[in-house]
Amino acid sequence: MQVRTFSTGSVNDFRQKWDRNSADGFIPNVAIVFSSVELDLAGIVEFLGPKGVRVLGSSSCGEILYNNTGKVISEGGLVCCMLNLIPGSFDLRLFNGIGMTSFELGQKSGSWAKKVFADPAILVVASGLTIDGEQLVRGIQNVLGQDVMMYGGLSGDDAHFKETTVFSEASAESNGAILLVLDKSVYEINGIATSGWVSIGADKIITSSEGNIVYTIDNEPALDVYKQYLNVSDEDLPEIGVEYPLLIRKSDPDFVLRAVLNVDREKKALIFAGTVPAGAVVTFSSSPGFEIIEHTKKKVHEFYESNPRCDLLILFSCMARHNALGPTISEEIEEAWVKWQKPLIGFFTYGEIGNNYQNSCDFYNQTFTLVSLKQK
Repeated sequence: MQVRTFSTGSVNDFRQKWDRNSADGFIPNVAIVFSSVELDLAGIVEFLGPKGVRVLGSSSCGEILYNNTGKVISEGGLVCCMLNLIPGSFDLRLFNGIGMTSFELGQKSGSWAKKVFADPAILVVASGLTIDGEQLVRGIQNVLGQDVMMYGGLSGDDAHFKETTVFSEASAESNGAILLVLDKSVYEINGIATSGWVSIGADKIITSSEGNIVYTIDNEPALDVYKQYLNVSDEDLPEIGVEYPLLIRKSDPDFVLRAVLNVDREKKALIFAGTVPAGAVVTFSSSPGFEIIEHTKKKVHEFYESNPRCDLLILFSCMARHNALGPTISEEIEEAWVKWQKPLIGFFTYGEIGNNYQNSCDFYNQTFTLVSLKQK
């Protein structure tokens, strides 16, 4: 697999670096682009459209690129991975989600993926503020099965919580999903999703919710519960809520985290990145600090031991990890780079998608979701 990567801080420089990387006979047919909303995303689409390249693109909450020429964790920039994949071994499509539920969007995109390959591996990015990540995953699984190999995340917008974007070489959507499907007979895709967040406080019950909107917790307005428990004001949400997600207990010891992405102040409701069902037992959760770096390093080491070969690493890391760890977040990213010594591209997300230890795909928040891709 031929791979070239670069980072930039402007669309003009992006054009120049793209052309330089294509000047010596390297002809990419796929590009992965993660960009700040501060850059002209429409201009990027306009530039790439005539290039004959398929594009998996997303707006971000920070961009990540580690390669042989440098290490970049940027805010307000862009990272790009140019790939030359075997023709017929992949396909890509951008879906508009307007007028359908997130589950229906998952079903539609999953049905398309199944027509491309009977047993596809999937990279997926969905709009971060309009799509219920869990329901999107469940919709795809409804078509392709619980064990579908799938990794990805929810797009960000530099923590403005206003509008996120996913885009291809032809168009962009603020309410949709983009899928890159790969032939598993040609490519091997593996990954991990690890968090390190811990529960704090007593168990609580979700007493009223609809999908990813929570109205009451222990029969009290959800917004009031969050404000009281975290001792914050209206103005602190949703930003502070991202760092203190709800931990939803499944079957012991399994759990998932759900981060607040928006607030309905009139109804005193909280809007989460994924489904929070009524009747669920939850607690607040928090980062234990720098301990999560050691937790991540251990999981990366274990992952490397079972998957020592790859051509490309893709990282979907929650923006809350960046907020909690600050500059030291580079330590857990560095661990992956040191192990494989292969290009690593990624972005800070509003949610992550990946296969768990039971090899069933799930939707997460607060995780470090690392994907390895190699050509067989």
